[in-house]
Amino acid sequence: MTLADLQFDIEKVNHSMTSRAEAVALVIDNLEVLPELIEKAFSDDKNHFKYCWWLEFLNRNHIETLCPFMTNILSGAANLTNDSAIRPIAKVIENFAINYYSKYSNKVVQKMMTALVREKMVELGFQWLIDDTIKVAPRAYSMTSLFQLGKDIDWVHSELKLVVEQNYASESAAYKARARMILNKLKK
Repeated sequence: MTLADLQFDIEKVNHSMTSRAEAVALVIDNLEVLPELIEKAFSDDKNHFKYCWWLEFLNRNHIETLCPFMTNILSGAANLTNDSAIRPIAKVIENFAINYYSKYSNKVVQKMMTALVREKMVELGFQWLIDDTIKVAPRAYSMTSLFQLGKDIDWVHSELKLVVEQNYASESAAYKARARMILNKLKK
Protein backbone atom coordinates (compact mmCIF):
# COMPACT_ATOMS: atom_id res chain seq x y z
CA MET A 1 0.00 0.00 0.00
CA THR A 2 1.16 3.55 -0.76
CA LEU A 3 0.11 6.98 0.47
CA ALA A 4 -1.73 7.45 -2.83
CA ASP A 5 -3.68 4.22 -2.21
CA LEU A 6 -4.88 5.71 1.06
CA GLN A 7 -6.18 8.77 -0.82
CA PHE A 8 -4.76 11.06 1.83
CA ASP A 9 -4.60 14.68 0.75
CA ILE A 10 -1.34 16.15 2.04
CA GLU A 11 -2.70 19.62 1.28
CA LYS A 12 -5.07 19.17 4.24
CA VAL A 13 -2.35 18.42 6.80
CA ASN A 14 -2.00 21.24 9.32
CA HIS A 15 -1.34 21.64 13.04
CA SER A 16 -4.97 21.27 14.15
CA MET A 17 -5.67 18.47 16.60
CA THR A 18 -8.00 16.79 14.11
CA SER A 19 -5.43 16.86 11.31
CA ARG A 20 -2.69 15.54 13.59
CA ALA A 21 -4.86 12.72 14.91
CA GLU A 22 -5.95 11.73 11.39
CA ALA A 23 -2.40 11.74 10.03
CA VAL A 24 -1.01 9.71 12.93
CA ALA A 25 -3.86 7.18 12.86
CA LEU A 26 -3.38 6.69 9.13
CA VAL A 27 0.28 5.76 9.56
CA ILE A 28 -0.22 3.66 12.69
CA ASP A 29 -2.90 1.68 10.87
CA ASN A 30 -0.74 1.37 7.73
CA LEU A 31 2.91 1.25 8.85
CA GLU A 32 3.99 0.07 5.40
CA VAL A 33 3.58 3.67 4.14
CA LEU A 34 6.17 5.02 6.58
CA PRO A 35 9.19 4.59 4.24
CA GLU A 36 7.36 6.51 1.49
CA LEU A 37 6.35 9.23 3.95
CA ILE A 38 9.98 9.64 5.03
CA GLU A 39 11.16 9.68 1.42
CA LYS A 40 8.65 12.44 0.57
CA ALA A 41 9.67 14.46 3.64
CA PHE A 42 13.17 14.85 2.23
CA SER A 43 12.26 15.08 -1.46
CA ASP A 44 11.72 18.07 -3.72
CA ASP A 45 7.94 17.63 -3.40
CA LYS A 46 6.34 21.05 -2.95
CA ASN A 47 4.73 19.79 0.28
CA HIS A 48 7.81 18.07 1.70
CA PHE A 49 7.57 20.22 4.83
CA LYS A 50 4.07 18.83 5.52
CA TYR A 51 5.49 15.32 5.45
CA CYS A 52 8.04 16.54 8.04
CA TRP A 53 5.13 17.81 10.16
CA TRP A 54 3.60 14.38 9.82
CA LEU A 55 6.79 12.80 11.18
CA GLU A 56 6.69 15.18 14.13
CA PHE A 57 3.04 14.35 14.87
CA LEU A 58 3.87 10.65 14.75
CA ASN A 59 6.92 11.11 16.97
CA ARG A 60 4.94 12.80 19.74
CA ASN A 61 2.85 9.77 20.68
CA HIS A 62 4.53 6.87 18.90
CA ILE A 63 8.23 7.61 19.28
CA GLU A 64 9.30 4.02 18.66
CA THR A 65 7.78 3.92 15.14
CA LEU A 66 10.49 6.22 13.75
CA CYS A 67 13.41 4.38 15.38
CA PRO A 68 14.09 1.96 12.50
CA PHE A 69 14.25 4.93 10.11
CA MET A 70 16.34 7.32 12.18
CA THR A 71 19.49 7.08 10.05
CA ASN A 72 17.41 7.92 6.94
CA ILE A 73 15.79 10.83 8.75
CA LEU A 74 19.13 12.20 9.92
CA SER A 75 20.66 11.85 6.45
CA GLY A 76 17.72 13.65 4.86
CA ALA A 77 17.67 16.34 7.55
CA ALA A 78 21.23 17.39 6.72
CA ASN A 79 20.00 18.66 3.34
CA LEU A 80 16.90 20.54 4.49
CA THR A 81 16.74 24.25 3.74
CA ASN A 82 13.07 25.07 4.35
CA ASP A 83 12.42 26.37 7.89
CA SER A 84 8.99 24.72 7.88
CA ALA A 85 10.73 21.37 7.36
CA ILE A 86 13.70 21.95 9.68
CA ARG A 87 11.54 22.92 12.68
CA PRO A 88 9.61 19.61 12.97
CA ILE A 89 12.73 17.51 12.38
CA ALA A 90 14.62 19.50 15.03
CA LYS A 91 11.68 18.79 17.35
CA VAL A 92 11.85 15.06 16.53
CA ILE A 93 15.56 15.03 17.38
CA GLU A 94 14.93 16.95 20.60
CA ASN A 95 12.22 14.46 21.55
CA PHE A 96 14.57 11.51 20.97
CA ALA A 97 17.37 13.16 22.96
CA ILE A 98 15.10 13.97 25.90
CA ASN A 99 13.60 10.48 25.86
CA TYR A 100 17.00 8.78 25.64
CA TYR A 101 18.28 10.54 28.77
CA SER A 102 15.01 10.19 30.70
CA LYS A 103 14.86 7.71 33.55
CA TYR A 104 11.69 6.42 31.85
CA SER A 105 13.25 6.07 28.42
CA ASN A 106 11.63 3.89 25.79
CA LYS A 107 13.63 0.65 25.33
CA VAL A 108 13.35 0.89 21.53
CA VAL A 109 14.77 4.43 21.66
CA GLN A 110 17.62 3.23 23.90
CA LYS A 111 18.59 0.59 21.34
CA MET A 112 18.30 2.97 18.36
CA MET A 113 20.42 5.75 19.88
CA THR A 114 23.79 4.32 18.95
CA ALA A 115 26.96 6.39 19.20
CA LEU A 116 26.74 7.04 15.45
CA VAL A 117 23.13 8.29 15.69
CA ARG A 118 23.99 10.56 18.62
CA GLU A 119 27.01 11.96 16.74
CA LYS A 120 24.85 12.73 13.70
CA MET A 121 22.31 14.45 15.98
CA VAL A 122 25.10 16.55 17.48
CA GLU A 123 26.34 17.48 14.00
CA LEU A 124 22.86 18.58 12.91
CA GLY A 125 22.26 20.39 16.19
CA PHE A 126 25.36 22.51 15.79
CA GLN A 127 24.68 23.03 12.07
CA TRP A 128 21.26 24.52 12.86
CA LEU A 129 22.37 26.36 16.00
CA ILE A 130 25.16 28.32 14.32
CA ASP A 131 23.18 29.15 11.17
CA ASP A 132 21.62 32.51 12.03
CA THR A 133 19.41 32.34 8.93
CA ILE A 134 17.41 29.54 10.56
CA LYS A 135 14.47 30.65 12.68
CA VAL A 136 14.63 30.52 16.45
CA ALA A 137 12.48 27.41 17.13
CA PRO A 138 14.81 24.84 15.52
CA ARG A 139 17.78 26.58 17.10
CA ALA A 140 16.11 26.40 20.52
CA TYR A 141 15.28 22.71 20.01
CA SER A 142 18.90 22.18 18.98
CA MET A 143 20.15 23.78 22.20
CA THR A 144 18.09 21.32 24.24
CA SER A 145 19.17 18.36 22.11
CA LEU A 146 22.82 19.34 22.38
CA PHE A 147 22.54 19.79 26.13
CA GLN A 148 21.09 16.29 26.45
CA LEU A 149 23.57 14.69 24.04
CA GLY A 150 26.44 16.43 25.82
CA LYS A 151 25.80 14.17 28.79
CA ASP A 152 27.64 11.42 26.86
CA ILE A 153 29.85 13.34 24.45
CA ASP A 154 32.52 15.22 26.40
CA TRP A 155 33.17 18.23 24.18
CA VAL A 156 29.52 19.12 23.40
CA HIS A 157 28.74 21.11 26.55
CA SER A 158 31.79 23.34 26.24
CA GLU A 159 31.08 24.03 22.54
CA LEU A 160 27.39 24.61 23.24
CA LYS A 161 28.22 27.12 25.96
CA LEU A 162 30.68 28.91 23.68
CA VAL A 163 28.25 29.20 20.76
CA VAL A 164 25.31 30.30 22.91
CA GLU A 165 27.36 32.92 24.75
CA GLN A 166 28.85 34.28 21.52
CA ASN A 167 25.44 34.69 19.88
CA TYR A 168 23.47 35.78 22.93
CA ALA A 169 23.73 39.58 22.54
CA SER A 170 22.53 39.65 18.95
CA GLU A 171 19.66 37.16 19.23
CA SER A 172 15.89 37.41 19.75
CA ALA A 173 14.13 37.30 23.11
CA ALA A 174 13.01 33.72 22.43
CA TYR A 175 16.57 32.60 21.72
CA LYS A 176 17.81 34.37 24.84
CA ALA A 177 15.16 32.68 26.99
CA ARG A 178 16.21 29.20 25.87
CA ALA A 179 19.88 30.20 26.08
CA ARG A 180 19.50 31.31 29.72
CA MET A 181 17.81 28.02 30.58
CA ILE A 182 20.58 25.98 28.92
CA LEU A 183 23.39 28.09 30.38
CA ASN A 184 21.91 27.65 33.88
CA LYS A 185 21.81 23.87 33.37
CA LEU A 186 25.41 23.89 32.16
CA LYS A 187 26.52 25.60 35.39
CA LYS A 188 25.23 22.72 37.53
